[in-house]
Amino acid sequence: MEGYKLLITLFLMIFLIWRHVPLSFVMIGCSALLAFMYQAGLGAFGLMLWRGVINSETIELVIILILIMVLESLLRKEGYLNRLLSGLQAIVPNPRFVMAVLPSLIGLMPSVGGAMFSAPLVEHAAQGLSASPEQKSFVNFYYRHVTEYFLPIYPSLLLVAQLSGIPVQKLILALIPYGVLAILLGIPVLKKIPLNPAVEDSPKCLDRKKITRELLVSALPLLVVVFLVLVMQAEVWLSVGGVIVFLLLYHRYKPAKVLDLFREIKFPIIMIVFTVMIFKQVLQDTNAVAGLPQMLDRLPVPSYVIFMSVNFLVAVMTGYMVAVVGIGFPIALAAMGSSFDLYTAVLLFIAGFTGQMLTPMHLCLTLTVNFFKADLNRVVKLLIGPEAVLLAATLTAYWIFA
Repeated sequence: MEGYKLLITLFLMIFLIWRHVPLSFVMIGCSALLAFMYQAGLGAFGLMLWRGVINSETIELVIILILIMVLESLLRKEGYLNRLLSGLQAIVPNPRFVMAVLPSLIGLMPSVGGAMFSAPLVEHAAQGLSASPEQKSFVNFYYRHVTEYFLPIYPSLLLVAQLSGIPVQKLILALIPYGVLAILLGIPVLKKIPLNPAVEDSPKCLDRKKITRELLVSALPLLVVVFLVLVMQAEVWLSVGGVIVFLLLYHRYKPAKVLDLFREIKFPIIMIVFTVMIFKQVLQDTNAVAGLPQMLDRLPVPSYVIFMSVNFLVAVMTGYMVAVVGIGFPIALAAMGSSFDLYTAVLLFIAGFTGQMLTPMHLCLTLTVNFFKADLNRVVKLLIGPEAVLLAATLTAYWIFA
């Protein structure tokens, strides 16, 4: 019976999300329901809330997210991304390649609805080509998210690391092959876009060394963050914070301008993180998952299949990876115990990511389709192939190595 209490909570979460209830309300409401089902009084639930909020993991994650938002705003205001994109268009002769790289570069910074920023750039790169609205939509949406698999500045990735205790560097290294595979799986769609020989072979009278140098300088803040986290094993908050301080000094920001950067912090996202961590705290304090392993053992399918399905379904319902991680991972972690390892984390992450890429609930997909005036069903059909192969490859790797 104990395991069913948790399943009731999970299904209620999915139902409320389907009814478009804000995620932070869903998380806090279901946290309260779960606590009260385990006879926790108001005082006890209040203590759970407090411990979830002041937990060192929660504070660290919130600080990281705030710093990432500030860095994104700073790079946008100082024109780093615009210079990066302009330089790329100047030196790359193949517009199909440029079409794919442009949204990938925008994907270097986690921004809600960021595909809308890259869509006009993809439209410009596609001039002279016979790309259909659906092909342009695929390229913009699909390649906008290939960096999300392995960049240490995405909230979902950081949240997986915090919840599971797996070092973020180790998690990123395990996900890099799938990011590379995702890039390759999009090539067949790119190749079907007719290329104008006049465009491909047109001579370029450019100082490529100068442009390449400018490209590297424009990308340097992001490259430094990635280098510090992956190579130097530095903390994410310290890496991002150090780059911000350097840029503020370099561009001679005064206190008023610094304050403007902090005004662009997206507080609803911060609230979601707090409520996700509160839900995790309630799971721990109530020991709600104690009966779940025995119940799952009686089912005729492996537990990882169940949690894959949960993550995929939550992703389809929300189109938001933070929701997938916040709902699916705490339950899987608690139910699987010591059997939850790096390979399981990767499998569940990719399962959720696949669902996110196939749903109109994903804001980037909706904005992209509307911008290019494409047919949503046709765009999703283009996406199904690469996403299915990616998920199959992840599952195969899990069977082999886990």
